[in-house]
Formats: sequence, C-alpha cells, structure tokens
Amino acid sequence: MRALVLYGPSDLRLEEIDDPLPPRNWIRIRVERVGICGTDKAFYKGSYKPLKIPIIPGHEISGIVDEVGEEVNKDLIGRRVTTEINVYCGKCWYCINGLPTHCPYRSTIGISIDGGMAEYVLTRADLVHIVDDLSPLEVAFVEPLAAVVEMIETYPIPVNANVAVIGIGTIGLLSLRLIKTLNPRLLVAVSRPDSPKIDHAKRSGADFVVSFNEALEIMHSETPEGVGFDYVVEATGSPKGLDMAIELVRPRGVIAAKSTHGAPVSFNYTMLVVKEVKIVGSRCGPFEKAIKLLRTKQVMVSDLVTSTYSLDEGVEAFIKSFDRKEVKVHITP
Repeated sequence: MRALVLYGPSDLRLEEIDDPLPPRNWIRIRVERVGICGTDKAFYKGSYKPLKIPIIPGHEISGIVDEVGEEVNKDLIGRRVTTEINVYCGKCWYCINGLPTHCPYRSTIGISIDGGMAEYVLTRADLVHIVDDLSPLEVAFVEPLAAVVEMIETYPIPVNANVAVIGIGTIGLLSLRLIKTLNPRLLVAVSRPDSPKIDHAKRSGADFVVSFNEALEIMHSETPEGVGFDYVVEATGSPKGLDMAIELVRPRGVIAAKSTHGAPVSFNYTMLVVKEVKIVGSRCGPFEKAIKLLRTKQVMVSDLVTSTYSLDEGVEAFIKSFDRKEVKVHITP
C-alpha cells in the first residue's frame, strides 16, 4: 500500500509498504478520508515528538472495513466506520475505573502506532463505530468533535454564561458551534485582526469576532463588574494563549485548555493564583455523542474543510495546512 511516513521534522515521505494484516480481534479499514490535525502539524514541525519514529500519522479517520481478523464478526466488512484512537488494555486501574484514554499501557493510533494517512489502517474491532449514515467528510470530524464534547463534559459551562473562545482554528470553530447550542449569554471569538477565518467564526455562532484588545473591551463592558468571562477556551495552538486566557477569565472562572502545540509555556502564575482560576485540560472524548451531534445536524462541519488532497499529494497537503487561510485539510487515500 501507499502511505505517508514521517521520519522527523519536515521529513514526510510517500512510500510503498506492505499491506497490513489484522491480527486476532482486529480489523483493517480502507481509508476514505483523514484529517490533518494540530497534533499532526506539531509532529511535522518538530515541536511535539510522536512516540514512534518513523510513523504513519493521522487519527481523524473515515473508512470502510475490508478485512477482519480471527474472532471478529465478518458482518463488519463493507461498513463505514471510524475508530477510537486509544488502544487500551481494559484491565488496569484506569480502564476499570472508566478512564481508558489514560491507560498507561495504551497505544495511540497515529501517535505511537501507525495511523490513517495510508490506504489501510488497523484498529481493534471493539474500538470502531459504524457510521454508514454519515458522509466520509463528516465521519473524519468525529474525533475532533468528540474532543470538544469532552472539554464541556469535563467542566460544564454554567447556565447563561459569558464565554470567550481564543483561537479560530478547527477546535476553536467546533467549540463555538457546540457552545452555541448551549445558549450562552455571550459568545465571543478572539482572533488576530487579520485572520482569514473570521467569516468562519461568524458562521459558527459567535456574537462578536474580535482581536484580543477588543475582547478586553467587551469584557469590561459586558461581563459582571467588567472583570472577566465565566469560561474561556484556549485553542490558539500557541504558547502565548494561556496567558491571554488568564487575563480574560473572571475570578474563579474556568479555562478549558485545548492546545497541543508541544512547546513550553510561560504565563502569569501570580494572576492565576490571585484569581483562583481553574485550568481544565481535556483531549479524547465520547465518539457516540459526537456522532449524534453530526447525525442530528446540531453541529455542521462540511464548510470547515478548506482543502482536499490525494495521498500522492500528502506532503503538499501538510505544507498547505500551515496556511492561515486553511481550517481543515483532508487527505483522501
């Protein structure tokens, strides 16, 4: 099969390798679409190192089951699926206590084992979700949307809240769309003044799309006593984002941390303590809830794909994904 193999920073190669064969309890998926996410980009830049090198990246996967290993129901063959990315053990303390994404013995598709930027990808059969009724494009958004669901479930947004979302990349825009369904009192998107994604943020339900300094002005005029937002999503993908979030959040407010840029971060620790701010990290989330949001059209995603490339154009796709005009770049093996 053809696959994109990452050997190191900016060293991504299209190679011909052996077709993978599913072992017992595993299946093989013929990949239809795979998204390039912020983690993949950080791997490519070298700011965040994958746990395996060389590796086939990619974990936002849509595809068709085309082969199954022993002890797997053959009725799965021909079904459109997506897959959880954490291959957990099911036996450790974390798995037994409902925290399989933190299993210390897990493998992670596209991060520590080969992922979906290839013609085929392997996964364990119990990790797939059947999604015949969704398009391949929609299915490739299940994983990132589930991560946004997890953000809100980890620390729910208060009723009638004032919310700011810093950063309007894929996670920021998905956050806006999901938070809008919760009817916040005020929803502000914070971006660079010259961002080419401002129209996307407006379509995603933001009441205002503003620069950081303008967000401070709105904070002073629209939040109680002018001292901050109840809930701030930090989705900038930048080491500077956390400090911005601390300035925007109210005393005893919540910062939802969603950036995985892999870089060290400096921030105003004293202000964090004085404000008694909660910083809540979250990552992988509940796929079934994300699938339901897509099925019921509560969250729409088709307009978020701004470029699509073939597998043969995979290197070009990665380079294009760093263009500020791009929201989500998909590869179609």
